[in-house]
Amino acid sequence: MHINKSIKIRSGFKSDLSNIKDIDQSLSIVIDEVYETQKQKAIKEALKNETILIAAIDTEIVGYLWYEFLWGYIPFISLIRINKFFHRNGIGKNLMKFLERKLNEKKVERILSSTEYENKSAIKFHKSLGYNECGYFKLAHWSPNKELFFEKILNS
Repeated sequence: MHINKSIKIRSGFKSDLSNIKDIDQSLSIVIDEVYETQKQKAIKEALKNETILIAAIDTEIVGYLWYEFLWGYIPFISLIRINKFFHRNGIGKNLMKFLERKLNEKKVERILSSTEYENKSAIKFHKSLGYNECGYFKLAHWSPNKELFFEKILNS
């Protein structure tokens, strides 16, 4: 599907929670019940803190980007999810660019992100947006267990 309509990006609202759940379900991501409960609580907090961006086409919410601040001041992209029916239409790129502009206006110097080491398409996506690999860590008792980190220096 090719999207000819414009993508609108805005801050998330509490009322977007069910749409966020729908996007996650469209991706068939399987997680345990405890983690799901914790994630939903964290997403509600992120919506309250205005650290979730929503992508919409017309009135349909098709993606979101959730970011946090490491150590209170370095923005880190926690999740970027696009409804599976809208992949490869520039929605993720638009979300990332919107966040970069927003942070740039606040004179933020850098942004971090990560993906699973095995996720070659996500690695290519980050690199296409000017993100550089800056390290990784391995997790015990987690699969996949290697998370690759990226950094991008923003123009001030």
